[in-house]
Amino acid sequence: MPVLITGAETAEGRATARRFLRGGGEVRVFVDPAADRAAEDFRTAGCKIALGTLDDEGHLETAAEQVHTVVHVGGGPMTAPTQVLDDTATVLSAAIGAGCRRLIWVSHVGAGDPRGNGYLQACAETEAMLADAPLESIIVRRALTYGPGDPLTLALSAGALPRDAEESTHQPLYVDDLALVLARADHVRGSVGDLSIEVTLTGPTEVLLSGFADLLAAPNRDRDAVPPLPRTVADLLARDLVIDDAMVGPTDIPQGLERLTWE
Repeated sequence: MPVLITGAETAEGRATARRFLRGGGEVRVFVDPAADRAAEDFRTAGCKIALGTLDDEGHLETAAEQVHTVVHVGGGPMTAPTQVLDDTATVLSAAIGAGCRRLIWVSHVGAGDPRGNGYLQACAETEAMLADAPLESIIVRRALTYGPGDPLTLALSAGALPRDAEESTHQPLYVDDLALVLARADHVRGSVGDLSIEVTLTGPTEVLLSGFADLLAAPNRDRDAVPPLPRTVADLLARDLVIDDAMVGPTDIPQGLERLTWE
């Protein structure tokens, strides 16, 4: 049966579509109309395209007809917290209305302990909503994710790292490794009942965020000209988000940076 990827115009969505296409079968993508270049790239790659915004439940439900799994990759750290919850609620409602069996959603490391961070709190509320939903759900809590075209990656490369986040420790995850896990999660279809499964995924290396930002640095960047990050993002970056017993992606930072330069 087909798979539908919502939020497909994001860095995570593009990588996920590529990964699913490798496995064969029909891949549908739901793309924001403003991302016309992304839509054309998906069409060329062999995806079936539906254009619409994530608040359009009727259009989402139509796109999800005869789909087994919806993979929702919208709602990254640069998304407004209220939008994280609202968009996922709409996607979930559409998936239920279309008779889908499973929804896979990308959350974030730290959602289990938001401690006042609006974005992480939205992730926690979204996870709870999916756990109570009448269909299978798989939640992937990912570490700080980087990849081509990702807005937070671009901001860090331009010098937007807050001063109080320079000494925080993260395990950066390359976006293709996230896509790999999302595709593998779909392969367990039919082997579980009406359950909610949570997976934590990190990159293979712990690194000070200042060092990682320096590795990402764009040539001739002017930190004084970079707009500050939203408060929720700055607070997220300032936290030590290291998980010892997580699933680990295979791409180390040098490999990821090399791929970032040519993808």
